[in-house]
Amino acid sequence: MDLILTGSEIWQIAAVKLLFYLFIGLGILFYFKIKKPTVFISLIAGFLGATYLALIYGSQLTWWGLQGDEIFVTAFLQKMAAGQFFSDFFYSSLPPFYHPLYFWLVGLLAFLFKLNGISAAQLGVTLVLILLPFIVYVWQKTHWQTKLAEWQIVLNSALIFVVADWTAIILKPYEFLSAVLVVFWTAFLLTDLENKKIDLGKVIFYGFTGGLLFMTYYFWFLPVAIALTVFKLFSKVNTKRYFSVLTIVGILAIIVSSPFLLPLIASYISFGSENWSQAYFIPEFLDLYLPFFEFSIFGLVSLVGLLTMIFYWSKPFIKSLATIFGAMYLWQFINLLTIIFWQVTFLPAKPFLFLGGAVLTISAAYGIGFFINEKIKSEKIRIGLFILGWLVLANQLLGGSFVDQPDTQKQLVTMKQPLRGEFVNLINNLKDVENIQDLTILSSGIPQISAYLPLDFYISYNIHFSHPAANFSERHLFISELASSVDSDSFYQKLINSPIDKVDALLFFKAEEYYPVIFGIDNYPSGVSEEEIKISKNLINEQYFVTVFEDEHFVFFKIKEPR
Repeated sequence: MDLILTGSEIWQIAAVKLLFYLFIGLGILFYFKIKKPTVFISLIAGFLGATYLALIYGSQLTWWGLQGDEIFVTAFLQKMAAGQFFSDFFYSSLPPFYHPLYFWLVGLLAFLFKLNGISAAQLGVTLVLILLPFIVYVWQKTHWQTKLAEWQIVLNSALIFVVADWTAIILKPYEFLSAVLVVFWTAFLLTDLENKKIDLGKVIFYGFTGGLLFMTYYFWFLPVAIALTVFKLFSKVNTKRYFSVLTIVGILAIIVSSPFLLPLIASYISFGSENWSQAYFIPEFLDLYLPFFEFSIFGLVSLVGLLTMIFYWSKPFIKSLATIFGAMYLWQFINLLTIIFWQVTFLPAKPFLFLGGAVLTISAAYGIGFFINEKIKSEKIRIGLFILGWLVLANQLLGGSFVDQPDTQKQLVTMKQPLRGEFVNLINNLKDVENIQDLTILSSGIPQISAYLPLDFYISYNIHFSHPAANFSERHLFISELASSVDSDSFYQKLINSPIDKVDALLFFKAEEYYPVIFGIDNYPSGVSEEEIKISKNLINEQYFVTVFEDEHFVFFKIKEPR
């Protein structure tokens, strides 16, 4: 079926193209007239933010139409927007197990401005695109001081946005943000250690920022921990001092992240832990990450980044980047061993897209800067290189060739489609239920509504999104036992004596003779498979349940208190 664009999508594309030409024209003009670094950083940030706002103009849903990981992202933001800052996205009685800092900050704004999970997610993307260029610029300027020319710092801040997949950033901007900042954090820390420029103030700074980054996306610190260990093999720093500094930084980072860690650890102690969130696996996770051999601008930049790590290895900063890059492959290698011996994996390819991309582009930026400083002295050639580089950058940013892709234009249409009518009616009905946010609901599996209401579920619809302390398997077994009840009495008795949490209400799809409860179950090595548990309609009657509302698609029951 051919893609059909309406006048609205044509307006969006035209607006992005206008921004594209303005970005190019103003960049070249400012190069000759102003030439201030902050002007170019502002141009990049403004172009990214304005482009994204143009792309989501008129949207009613998230980029992929509220699918996949978008569901838990928007559900988490909706919980924050409702003021539930210390709750899991599906289990209100449990603390967050997913990295909360980004969601706390964006959720606070959503809370203040009364946004739902959809709008909050879009706000988060916008803020990351606008703020990240400034954060990277200021951090580099503070670290390098006069050691790097201003234009090199701008180049380093710009090239991080030459990425492999813009849709991944739109989906999880916090992963991209944290990956870039963790690379700088690690490289600056190791460079200071190597150059013996670590003092108490810097130790405190790295500990504090490390804690913040850990709460933004802690997974990156797994390959980084490998890199920090391996780097010592190539460093002449005293071993005792090296690991003492890293230990102190680590302790400070843990202290800073204690608002996240302490409640989480307490929940594991109280309820145990069954971690399925990292168990998701598909065979593609074992693919080799070799972007420098791909024919694309990102592939070319990756090749430059790789060559920089080879030829400028002696520089501590580049050596740090190379160590991080090698640690990612070592992480995948460790996962290969766990697969061979135990059939267990822990996201073997996760570091590559964002962390690997950040390492390669940052390395490339420094390599290009070093080369130009050492080899290119002619002002005319430098002008030509700037214009060429600015054009390439414009094409690689969100408002460049990304907008011309059919898949992108398809999503411009998809995002404008309203939420399905039956879901809208369901949300409106649920809003009328007294104290709906205080009820623990056993649901058929209707996760999209969590982007609009801060609901508390008895069990997650997807095993990979379930809190480790929720003990998904025990809850799932309970649902199976519920469905096997022989009559309404036994069904009711099981419900009011449910393990782990009390069940207050039932929210079901309607079928002919039963109510389905649908789960996404781990299906190694093929990701996830769907399972349906059928609960007979005969098990629910007026003696034990109150029908709060019912339409042709859904029914909502409250469980009566036992007499």
